[in-house]
Amino acid sequence: MRILYGYSNCTDETYNRIMSERNASAMQPDQKYHSLVIRGLAENGAEVRCFSGLPVNRAVTARKLVREQDEQQGSAHFHYITTINYPGIRHLMIFFGTLFGVLRSKKDKETYAVCDFLNTATAFAFIIACKLRRIKKTAIVTDLPDMFDSGGARKKISNFLLRRFDGYIFLTEYMNTAANPKNKPHLVIEGQCDSKVPPQSTGEPYEAESGKQVMIYAGNIQGKYGIGYLVEGFLLADLPNAELRVYGRGDFLDELLKLCESHPNLRYMGVKPNSEIVEEEQRAALLVNPRPTAPEYTKYSFPSKNMEYMASGTPLLTTKLPGMPKEYYPYIYLLEDETPEGAANALKAILSTPLSQRREKGRAAREFVLKNKSNLTQTKKIIDFLPILKNKRNEK
Repeated sequence: MRILYGYSNCTDETYNRIMSERNASAMQPDQKYHSLVIRGLAENGAEVRCFSGLPVNRAVTARKLVREQDEQQGSAHFHYITTINYPGIRHLMIFFGTLFGVLRSKKDKETYAVCDFLNTATAFAFIIACKLRRIKKTAIVTDLPDMFDSGGARKKISNFLLRRFDGYIFLTEYMNTAANPKNKPHLVIEGQCDSKVPPQSTGEPYEAESGKQVMIYAGNIQGKYGIGYLVEGFLLADLPNAELRVYGRGDFLDELLKLCESHPNLRYMGVKPNSEIVEEEQRAALLVNPRPTAPEYTKYSFPSKNMEYMASGTPLLTTKLPGMPKEYYPYIYLLEDETPEGAANALKAILSTPLSQRREKGRAAREFVLKNKSNLTQTKKIIDFLPILKNKRNEK
C-alpha cells in the first residue's frame, strides 16, 4: 500500500533542530501525533510519502528562505517544500509545492491519501490533486472548525475543505456526529502511545527511595484545563510527604509561581524535553490530568498526555472525559468531583493506598495501552480502513 501523507511537520530530528533556533525544548502535540502515525504506517508495511511545508513561521526562525533536504526513514519519505518565510507567499508555495508533488507521485491501485485538514494550503492542494488523479482521500481530524477560537472566515474555509474528503479519522465518536452529516466512512482513533516507549525505569520510585510521594502535572498550564483547582486541592489535602511538580507554561504560571514561594512542596519545574519528563513520570507516585469535563470541546478531544501517562507505568488520576472510551476506566483512577475538595479527597485516598497496589495499577495501564493503543496497533486500523473507501465507490 502507498500512502500520500499531507501535513506541516517533519522527522523528530529535523523538528528538534528547527525548534532549537528559538530554544523551544518541548515537542508540540501535533508533531508527536503525526510522527507516531507515520512511523506506525511504515512499520506496518505501507510506503509513506509525506508532503510538508515544515512547522515554521517568523516566530520560529528569522530565515527568509526555508529549505530542508528530503529525508528517508525506513519506508517513509519526507519531502519538504521550499518556502519564503512570509505568510501569504509561504502558503502559496506550500499549496503549489504540494499540488505538483501529489500530481507527480507514483500511483497504483493501492494508493491512498491521508491529510491533516487543519493545514489549509496542504489540504486544499490534496483535494484538488487527488480529485484529478482519482485517489481516495481521508482527513485526519484532531480539532473541529466550529471549536476554533479564530474568526468566522477560517471556520468556513475549514468546514468547506472538511466536507470534500472521502473519509475521516476522528478522535471521538462525538466528532463523527458533529462533522460527518453525510455519514461517509469514518474511523475513531483517540490517540496512540509509542510502541517504542522506553522501558520502565530501573531506578527506584521516589517513594521507595526516600518516602517522598511525587505527583506530576505536565502540559499546558492554563486555568481552563483545571490546574487551578488541582493546585488548590493539593494544598488543601495537606499531605506531609507529598510534592506536586508542575511542568509546562500557560496563563496560570504567574499565580503558580506565587503559590510556590509560600508552599515548598509545590514546585514549578519549567519546560523540559519530553524524554526527561517521561523519566520523571516513571519514578513518580501519581500522574494527574484534572481537565474539566463540562466544556463542550471535551466531547471532541482525547488528551494525548493521558496516553503518555498510562504508558509510563505510573498510575493516572484523571477526569471522566466524555471523549474517553469506558474501556480505559479499569486502568485509571477517576476524579469525579472536579472541585478543590474533590481533588483533595481523591489525592488523600489514592496516596493512602499501598505503593504495591498503585504500582500494579500503573503496570496494568501500561500493558493495556501498549497492547491495544500503540501506534502500530492504531495505524493497522488505518491500513485496514482505507480500502473501504474504494469499496464504497464500487457499491454506488
